[in-house]
Amino acid sequence: MVARQYVGLTQGELADALGVTTATVQRAESGQTKPRRTTYMAWSMATGVDLHWLEKGHAPPPDGDGACELCAIRDSNPEPAD
Repeated sequence: MVARQYVGLTQGELADALGVTTATVQRAESGQTKPRRTTYMAWSMATGVDLHWLEKGHAPPPDGDGACELCAIRDSNPEPAD
């Protein structure tokens, strides 16, 4: 399962959220291209999927306390703070 499917997004919806074309998402998911780090970061935030996993293709090594410095943090408040 790819990250966007994990949160129920279509390729077009994810592309809109990232500010890229659907073709960019298609090529990245198929392994034809490697997105820029900023795109990976936005992808991680949009899906809540670990940044390290998106970039490297595997989960980061456990650090003993279950915390992940590279994990995306989703804000449960959809309204921006003032």
